[in-house]
Amino acid sequence: MHDIVEHHQACTAQRTRAYAELFGGQPAKIFSPHDLFPQPDEHFLIDIFVYQMETALRVIEVAVTNGMSDQRMEAPEHEIEWPRRELIQYFPQCTAGHARRLHDMAWLPLFDGFYLDSHHTIGWEHPAVPDTPWKNAFFLRPLVNDHRDYSFEVEGDPVSFLWHIPISDAERAYKQKHGSEGLIDRLEAVQLPWVFDEQDRPSLLE
Repeated sequence: MHDIVEHHQACTAQRTRAYAELFGGQPAKIFSPHDLFPQPDEHFLIDIFVYQMETALRVIEVAVTNGMSDQRMEAPEHEIEWPRRELIQYFPQCTAGHARRLHDMAWLPLFDGFYLDSHHTIGWEHPAVPDTPWKNAFFLRPLVNDHRDYSFEVEGDPVSFLWHIPISDAERAYKQKHGSEGLIDRLEAVQLPWVFDEQDRPSLLE
């Protein structure tokens, strides 16, 4: 366990410098695994760093994982390089529930040993916010140009962001039937806001 903590701290130092460069400072708040879970998985240490970002309309919060790139994901056969990722999501205000879900989405590929990339989905049993339908996840490269194009290194491997987009059961079923491009067409058709507000999020299928 001591080796895992030391390794996480060393990788965090590399990410902290990269995040400070990208977001222009230090996080406004941090959710550690112990803030989010009574008994976190100590084999995969993932924090959530929350930064403030000014937009044309308001100040929003940008949540990024810190720890998914501690390890290489299982690479698909067609990949030459071992991939490392961190997740990113945008909120009016990032709550502990939001942070917990982002943690889970970063933790699962490491725990189950699978490769997570753009256009992939993950099914989940419950939403981050009770009584809302957005229980599953769809992943794309970030819509914000600076975040999509940004890459940094952890232990000599390139790291980039995946944008976490919560979706409903019906939307996930639509993606399974029509493919990721079909779901992206629906994102564009309804002009899905890139800042996620579960109370004001249009359905992709109406």
